[in-house]
Amino acid sequence: MTTLLTALTVGYPFLISAGLALGRPRLVAMALGVVLLVLGAFAWRSGYRRETLWRLVEVGLMAGFLLLAAIVNEAHVFRLWPALANVAMLLSFGRTLLGGPSMVESIARLWRGELPGDVVAYCRRLTGVWCVFFALNGGFSMWLAFYGSLAAWAIYTGVLSYLLAGALFAVELAYRRRRFASRAA
Repeated sequence: MTTLLTALTVGYPFLISAGLALGRPRLVAMALGVVLLVLGAFAWRSGYRRETLWRLVEVGLMAGFLLLAAIVNEAHVFRLWPALANVAMLLSFGRTLLGGPSMVESIARLWRGELPGDVVAYCRRLTGVWCVFFALNGGFSMWLAFYGSLAAWAIYTGVLSYLLAGALFAVELAYRRRRFASRAA
């Protein structure tokens, strides 16, 4: 489900750009909404109810957005999807800062098992950094949706924002390897 949700999120700017160019964004939105509802049904059947609930909330928000966009049928509304995806990621990461363990800590434990206290603290701070990234990226995506050209919006939300996320990940990985070199983290 995560792979399909990611593919929809990455491909959305180009699908909507094509839909806007052809004058059929409502049709694209409705098709994506049906796919999201199917994904939600598969998520519910997966069995992990706590995580499934959060995935269903994300799918529900996205499906609700697509329904609203199809009803309004205004180009700028369709272009808000990447901002909504960033809000969903911000919520996914941010909620783990409230109840713990942090998102990055959970991922690190999958690879390393038990973690020392300083690594747990580092993971918590890194989760906060990702929250800031999602907030800024979502804010800029929203600004582009209303004030940027369709081409600038599609290029940023479909390519550049992912390159920025990749750059953040690469810089953090290099820093982590240097900081925790003695532990081979």
